[in-house]
Amino acid sequence: MTQAVLIVIAILAILLGLHLFVIAWLYGQQRQSKTSLQQHPAYLVVYASQSGHAEVWAKHTAEQLRLLDDQVLVKNIQELSHDDLIQQQRILWVVSTYGEGDAPDSAQSFMNKCFSENLDLSHLSFAVLALGDRRYANFCQFGQRLEQWLLQQQAQPLFDTVLVDQMKSRDLEHWLNRLEQLTSIQFSDLTHSERVLQFKFAHRQCLNKGSIGEPIYKVQLIGDEDLVWSSGDILEIQCENNLDDIEAFLQSQHQPINAKLIAQLSTLNLRKLPTKVEQSFQQWLTQFERLPKREYSIASLPENGFIELVVRQQYTETGLGLGSGWLTQGLQRDQILQAHIRHNPSFHLPHDARPLILIGNGTGIAGLLAHLRQREHWGYQQNWLIFGERQQQFDHLYQAEIHYWQQHGFLDQVDYAFSRDQVEKIYVQDCLKEQSARLQTWVAQGAAIYVCGSLKGMAGGVDQVLKEVLGLDLLEQLKQQQRYQRDVY
Repeated sequence: MTQAVLIVIAILAILLGLHLFVIAWLYGQQRQSKTSLQQHPAYLVVYASQSGHAEVWAKHTAEQLRLLDDQVLVKNIQELSHDDLIQQQRILWVVSTYGEGDAPDSAQSFMNKCFSENLDLSHLSFAVLALGDRRYANFCQFGQRLEQWLLQQQAQPLFDTVLVDQMKSRDLEHWLNRLEQLTSIQFSDLTHSERVLQFKFAHRQCLNKGSIGEPIYKVQLIGDEDLVWSSGDILEIQCENNLDDIEAFLQSQHQPINAKLIAQLSTLNLRKLPTKVEQSFQQWLTQFERLPKREYSIASLPENGFIELVVRQQYTETGLGLGSGWLTQGLQRDQILQAHIRHNPSFHLPHDARPLILIGNGTGIAGLLAHLRQREHWGYQQNWLIFGERQQQFDHLYQAEIHYWQQHGFLDQVDYAFSRDQVEKIYVQDCLKEQSARLQTWVAQGAAIYVCGSLKGMAGGVDQVLKEVLGLDLLEQLKQQQRYQRDVY
């Protein structure tokens, strides 16, 4: 074999080696790209939820986006890492604001760590669905603060932040419409997929006759089928008009009173009439707003065979509140109402024997009752109740059942704060502070703390005492471990 032939063979071998190297490199890049895509999906949906709404809508949004890319992920804001912000390309945020502009409890750690940082998020595109309530001064404040912080970090908005007032369908439809424009896929409305249930009104009882406070009622409803829910879950009722109000409205409009019109007007807002121009009565009705839904903690368990609510009558400029008036006065025996059971996982109980500290006031007794009934059903006995109302003589809600649990070993400790029974008012946070040694002992033993009731006064006061007695670091640790949960309003 000549030297020229050997040189040609060597050159061909080198070229073949280079060719194989290029193929291997391209294959590796392709695998790395696929792995990267799997690790960092087209969309990450992050939720910050206090009562479950944001979580539900985040998961619904993700389900719709999976029609486009099955790698879409959902994360609780508590689980969001610094790397997620740096590595993700697109994040959709579904966040709630409650009370006077407060962020959900689950978002406190994120705010403390990230809102004080300066990051380069110029690679990140985002959109925010902000849930709130215009009845409060700082409407959707956490969602708007989040948007401002993201913009300051040079993140790019996919579209303007969508603000939602009291979960109104028109506001939520705007979010879906913007996502449809962004992705070119059709999104379904969550409200159409929710399971609407029929309940029959069975019983109501005033629990605090003679109290200087507003009447509090126990209301029991019976479903037409076997239902499943967990302690901590919420019943969303569709408010309806009282029959007297409907008949008065029809008379004022010189319309006949018949079953068809009564049914048509049952869920329309007769307290806020749209402007009437030259149009028929039926055309005018199409412009009416639908009455809103109202939420109530479920006090009973499925084993009880009924839904039990605890409802305080509320008064507005136009009379009894929509939800409280409907449940405590408007509903007639065996009348049907529509409702939806909304799961509230952030206020569910773990199925274990850890000590449980239950703190609340007023109608917050409903959420605490459900947990105590669940603990009794499971056989877990180390429970401590701290509850507050106005007067022991009239407002000692569910006294007999609480006494039963004490007598049978399911309530290790009960502390009451009846604020009007002495010159100097005493509240549940005062009881908690007096029991600081017991609090520290129970927490050291692994106790979880559940708070249910008024956001104003009670919840803030309890939170402050916990900070003073346990310290900020330990309280933050309890939140991270989901051992400090709140359902406050």
